Amino acid sequence: MEAQISAVCQFCETSREINWRCLNCDLFLCRICNSKIHSKIMSSVEHKIIHLDQCGTEETINNIRKLDLKQMKCTTHHDRTCFIFCKNCNQPICSSCILNIHQNHTFCEIDDAYEEKLADIENLKVEIKSNIAFLKSEETLLQERELKSKNHHIEIRTLILNREEDMKQDIAKKTKYVLDELETEWHNTEHSINSDIELCSKTKSKLLKRKDNIYQTLKSHDPRLVFDECLSDIKQLHQPMFGKRASLFQFFPQQIETRGIVGDLTEKPIIENITVYPTDMKCISCLSHCEAEKLLICNNSEDILKKEDLSYDTYKTLKTLKDIRVMDISQTKDGHAILSVGEDLKILTKTGQLKTFLHLDLITLCVHVNNENELFVGALVKDPDHWRGELGIVLVLDEHGNTTCAFDKRKIINDSDSDYIYYDDSFDEDEEVDMFDYPSRVLNTKKDGILIIDNSNLSTYAGKVVLLNRSGDIEQEYSGCDCENCNDFKFCPFDIAETHSNLILVSDIGKHSIHVLGKALLTCSFVDDIGIDYPLSLCIDAAGKLWIGCDMSADDDEAAKIYCISFN
Repeated sequence: MEAQISAVCQFCETSREINWRCLNCDLFLCRICNSKIHSKIMSSVEHKIIHLDQCGTEETINNIRKLDLKQMKCTTHHDRTCFIFCKNCNQPICSSCILNIHQNHTFCEIDDAYEEKLADIENLKVEIKSNIAFLKSEETLLQERELKSKNHHIEIRTLILNREEDMKQDIAKKTKYVLDELETEWHNTEHSINSDIELCSKTKSKLLKRKDNIYQTLKSHDPRLVFDECLSDIKQLHQPMFGKRASLFQFFPQQIETRGIVGDLTEKPIIENITVYPTDMKCISCLSHCEAEKLLICNNSEDILKKEDLSYDTYKTLKTLKDIRVMDISQTKDGHAILSVGEDLKILTKTGQLKTFLHLDLITLCVHVNNENELFVGALVKDPDHWRGELGIVLVLDEHGNTTCAFDKRKIINDSDSDYIYYDDSFDEDEEVDMFDYPSRVLNTKKDGILIIDNSNLSTYAGKVVLLNRSGDIEQEYSGCDCENCNDFKFCPFDIAETHSNLILVSDIGKHSIHVLGKALLTCSFVDDIGIDYPLSLCIDAAGKLWIGCDMSADDDEAAKIYCISFN
């Protein structure tokens, strides 16, 4: 603790002009005592004298601490001073300690140990200061994020409540319509019944009157009354013309499927970084990530397949295969590539060897390999009895190439308990129909669904995305967006990929866009927002990055680019 400044010089004890302090003597000195007396004392030549302005500074405190170091008492032998540092025990010790406790230990000068420890403390201080600055910055960012997230939360909450209010209004309108219809029917029914009651009452009165007349006739002795009684209107009186009997209406409440009726919360991807790579190809119809910045890319209109290393300033071609029409590529978990080529599934090994893995008696269109090395193959089966001459099919094969299941037909059923009702007036109930026209892409999702792009028009690639379960039931279909920007475009899906956060990306060559699907459509203008032209093929690598191959076939002056997008 800093000593309190004395009122008078502690050397002459008369002067009040205190300007100096001797750290060794721990005395406050006046100017004359410092220059004329203290400095002349032989034993004080090496004493550290400081001006009072320097008292309390870090340098002064350090100097005092160094002086105290020379007088530091041993914690074990209180009458002795520490003069050396034991590295084994990590403590300063005295001469008695060396003899009694620290024999055969490693020692160093106490000043050296002090300086080393002090340097470590200074480094720690700098690190703490840096961490505090970082935490202050992070705290500011988190506060800004909290405010932004709170506003976003309020905005989303308002949208959900507005949706609820809209649904309430729609239900109220429909309820009013049904109630008005019911009241109209009841009014007509009530009027008809009341009219019939009135007719019954009148007819009954007439019959009672006739009954009295007949009674009088039968009691009379006059036979003429018997001949005068008219019997022609008796039938009319017995059978009056009542109105049509009103039907009793029944109310059949419809079961409301709440899933998706309000909407769903899904995390929208946030782009962190975009890297652009040039190529010398006009179109990249499919691409598959191998490792690092190495990709397999192909253009099936030119029958060419390349393995590229994009880590160079100008990309480097590692391998080129010509005269091979590759429709699709998928990587196995051990780094080999499975290629869809005509009637074959071929394997391109990590060493660059191309072999036939499996021959199929059908035309393969696409292939996907999941983490269990199951193969999902979209293909066309030649069928001369079919009106098109071929039938779309999706196969699931084990790692040895054995077919475990196939999806090619589905039943048109009418089941009120089912979530999905398929019907067509041209088909009988429970008749089987084709499930696919042209299954050009297939993907086994992380939730074990089977996503298929089915193109119904090969000239435009117009089609839809179908989600199957393992039993082959259609769980969901997506046929494009209904927003104003998409009204003039048909949905033409070409490729499909799944992000690590289970979002489905679908490239659309009709609108030259990428649709982002969660439980519902998130956006249909994903690449429009980031300025990517003509996206075509898609791939998600092991790190979660999205690779996009483009199609510049319509541009004579520009080659296709590859984009790599990192998500936050």
